[in-house]
Amino acid sequence: MAVRTINQDSAAQAAHQAPSSLEPSISKASRAYVIGMPIASAGLWMAVLAPAIVVLAIKVSEITTPDTRAGALSLVAGVGAIVALLANPFFGRLSDRTTSRFGMRKPWIIGGALTGLVALFFLGSATTVTGVLVAWIFAQLGFNAALAALVATLPDQAAPSERGRLSGLIGMTLSVGLVAAAFFAQLFDNALQMAVVPGVVGTALAIGFAFTFKDRVLTEKPAPLNLKEILGSFYFNPRTYPGLGWAWLTKFMVYVGYCAALLYLPYFFTDQLHVAPTQVTTLVFQATLISSAGTVLTSVAGGWLSDRIGKRKGMVIASALIIMVGLIVIATSSTTDQVLVGQAIAGLGLGCFGAVDVALIADLLPGTQSENAKTFGVFNIAQALPQSLVPAVAFPVIALGGYPALFLGGAVVGIIGAILVTRIKGVK
Repeated sequence: MAVRTINQDSAAQAAHQAPSSLEPSISKASRAYVIGMPIASAGLWMAVLAPAIVVLAIKVSEITTPDTRAGALSLVAGVGAIVALLANPFFGRLSDRTTSRFGMRKPWIIGGALTGLVALFFLGSATTVTGVLVAWIFAQLGFNAALAALVATLPDQAAPSERGRLSGLIGMTLSVGLVAAAFFAQLFDNALQMAVVPGVVGTALAIGFAFTFKDRVLTEKPAPLNLKEILGSFYFNPRTYPGLGWAWLTKFMVYVGYCAALLYLPYFFTDQLHVAPTQVTTLVFQATLISSAGTVLTSVAGGWLSDRIGKRKGMVIASALIIMVGLIVIATSSTTDQVLVGQAIAGLGLGCFGAVDVALIADLLPGTQSENAKTFGVFNIAQALPQSLVPAVAFPVIALGGYPALFLGGAVVGIIGAILVTRIKGVK
């Protein structure tokens, strides 16, 4: 699934950017911005997550056979995740260099959202796997462009003293969008409606927001963008910063485990628990709602608690292990109720992990602020890359041991990742 299709730490990234020359002139963000920006963010997440959590699996099932659908879904989800992985930082960089008289961010928010919406229509109407794949690629391109530009409005519009509070609000919009996407999906009977209706609502919210703020206008044309600058956005040297290297690996492996269960949950319901296809969207909505409620709860409490006790690594380990316990419960479930319990456990762990993990990374950042935003971007790769790699290995694992084997294997990988955080030095 492409639930991290996109940049979940973008808010944290923006909040930790080095002060720009523009900042002295930035006044307190308007009330319309404070309210509208998180709503627009949730809308865009809803638009892109509706296909990711339900529609892709259902559409692929409609146009393939039971023997080939897992492989087809792996192809579509994997390629889509790669596109999202590359598109978000790329379009974010382009928005930084946009000299439109309408502003730097608005053209990308509006154009990206509309491009994604059109792609969702073609996705819901596709009759071949190739058609689904091409439509999903353009949906990822469009919505990632919009999300990248949307988050970039934070340092443009908000004073440094209020960015942390706004980042916290924005950080919860993925969970809100996830629940909204699942809610809309379970209202309809066909893939076209499941994809397009959330897309229309999310696009409308994003475009509506774009007209409520005065965008920053870039008056000087930037120097040509070279290949070295583009490639430099995607890596840091783990030998120079070993703590960051171990933290990256921990994050990557934990999300490998989480994605293993998340991507194939609809098929687990139908193939393992023999749930009727007509009930799957409702169950996915229930599972998403339960998991997201736990995520929102512990994402707020987890970061606060880690500040209070001053210990990051222990809480990263504990929260990662809670996620994996949830996956084990799901893998060994014989009823849908047990799956929902597993989702609740995983959600509680995920919220705390996301909050404390960002705090841990911030503690490990070099003294200079010149590459803080880039470093957070590299950590976004650790969260998004598993969505490409898991589908690549899932098909043979499922063929050998079924979906429980995939979920349990993911849990083992996540547990190893949690233990690796102990290799980080200089942080409690």
